[in-house]
Amino acid sequence: MAHPKAFSIAALACAAALPMLAQASVTLYGSLDSGLLSMSNYSAGTGYLPTTAQNGSAVKAKDGGLGASHWGLRGSEDLGGGLRANFQLQGNLNTTNGTTGGANSSSGTSFFNQLSVVGLSGSFGEIKLGRQFSPAAWAMQYTDARGLRYFGSALTAIVGMNSASRAWIGNNSNVAFGTIYDDNTIVYTTPTWNHLKLDFAYSFGESGGKANSQQSVTALYHNGGLKLSALYYNGYGNNLANATAIYAAALGNAGAGAAAARAAGFSETANTNRLYSVGALYTLGDYTIAGQYYAARNPDHVIVPGGSDSLDMWNIGAGWRPAPYLNLTTAYYHIKDNKNAGSKSTQFVLGLEYLLSKRTWAYVQGAYVSNNGANMALSPMYASPVAADKNVRAFMVGLRHSF
Repeated sequence: MAHPKAFSIAALACAAALPMLAQASVTLYGSLDSGLLSMSNYSAGTGYLPTTAQNGSAVKAKDGGLGASHWGLRGSEDLGGGLRANFQLQGNLNTTNGTTGGANSSSGTSFFNQLSVVGLSGSFGEIKLGRQFSPAAWAMQYTDARGLRYFGSALTAIVGMNSASRAWIGNNSNVAFGTIYDDNTIVYTTPTWNHLKLDFAYSFGESGGKANSQQSVTALYHNGGLKLSALYYNGYGNNLANATAIYAAALGNAGAGAAAARAAGFSETANTNRLYSVGALYTLGDYTIAGQYYAARNPDHVIVPGGSDSLDMWNIGAGWRPAPYLNLTTAYYHIKDNKNAGSKSTQFVLGLEYLLSKRTWAYVQGAYVSNNGANMALSPMYASPVAADKNVRAFMVGLRHSF
């Protein structure tokens, strides 16, 4: 049994903490998004590795038609003098089976697989540390007519570019080109100046030096109806784990796979991931037009057989709000493989969202994708790989509720 004095000390500690707790705020939030997806030419292979083997068409229950279902906690504390301490924890949940969490950068799983950050904000801007949604991904979303939706957007086009590299399986968030989520990352966001805001991010590889490290700089401009975005992203060692797994599967031996990957030039310091992008979006009244250009490069040209170290993507799109509760968007995405002649993918998508309330949306969306080339397997639905060198038709209806 504890000494009575121990209870007195504990009581004093709690009492001392109360004024600080009173100034803090914590919010529980999330979104549930579920629907029915009808799609042709599902892949019969492993993850996003391109294969012409296909499982035909199917209608499936699908989580995340507009964006992944998720839940999280966020909070802040006023430290005085305009300084605030902030935190945010956020993870996926799957409405089709109730599972939580998802893949992290190391091919494992994390409960809070999207965000686990702590930071400070004030007149100097904001600093955040931890696993977080990459500033590069924010830049992608900023000027995409489809807003980086999980169905038919710049996100699915970026996934298609990563699939075309043949060096990304899809079982981790450490992709071949660009990034969406980053582990071990520090991000500094500047205050907005003359309508311009900059983000600087550095992801530590945990092994010292440049090994497995990643860096990015993004710029976002907003003035009236005009939005502009620009990003530069660079990564070392991104493809090593995937290349090792791919060679191991082909050779039937983990040790031989690791040796083959290194013999091909994959390493913790190989500069295999670089992405550039610029974009613009303009809204006038009920109408929006947008366009983006992306250049995905592998500076050290270390690739698996049949893969690519150079791809370009451009898109154009438009939006229309005929009424406050209706949102119609459409976009066209084109990917060109500069390494393998004739390899290309196109994606056309149309989506209609009906706002039942500020928190509840009903939606319907359709897409047509053309894939040409043995390494081209662009899917119009995130987390739903399709067969390479096949045309794909997709249609989805769903409901999204936020809390």
